[in-house]
Amino acid sequence: MRIYFTRHGETEWNKLNIIQGQDDSPLTKEGIEMGKALHDKSKNIHFDKIYSSDLGRAYDTAKLICPNRHIIKTSLLREIDVGYWSGKNIKDVKDSDRWLHKLYFNKPHRYNRIDGESLYDLRKRVEKFFEFAIYPEIDNTILVVAHGVTIVAMFSIMEDIPMEKFWINRVRRNGEFNIADYHDGKFKIIKKAPQNPVDSI
Repeated sequence: MRIYFTRHGETEWNKLNIIQGQDDSPLTKEGIEMGKALHDKSKNIHFDKIYSSDLGRAYDTAKLICPNRHIIKTSLLREIDVGYWSGKNIKDVKDSDRWLHKLYFNKPHRYNRIDGESLYDLRKRVEKFFEFAIYPEIDNTILVVAHGVTIVAMFSIMEDIPMEKFWINRVRRNGEFNIADYHDGKFKIIKKAPQNPVDSI
């Protein structure tokens, strides 16, 4: 089984360095072009199934990549819920919530919050997606359109990375394909998209 997975195209809040989490903002003109570019790159690939986060920025990207195809939306592929950080500028959060922000990136195994998800919660949620979409190996090729931290969680599962080293893959760039194979209970990473040069949530 081959898995193509990508982060949604650039959004208005990405440009403004505003944390999205499970809030949403529309794709920019550049974000729309990213989706169209992935359509061109994959036009000769037959995806047996197309899965997308049910958040608008991911679903809109999926529609650009695979127009006129049925897209399976699922909340299991949503971005991590970062509670009241959503809608705030990244710099403001670093300044006003320095301790929790530091835990998030420097000690991810200790990061937790009452108004959202821990990184363990995110990984458990992504694992549930794997249990019905990937582990049964029903399809030959699938496409998954999700979010930056969600994709880091996918890598942590596929590469069996301990939570202490969760950020070893950082956040992958918008609108680029990552590719992995899954066969007989084992993953093989074929391609990693470039890492995002700035912190993204």
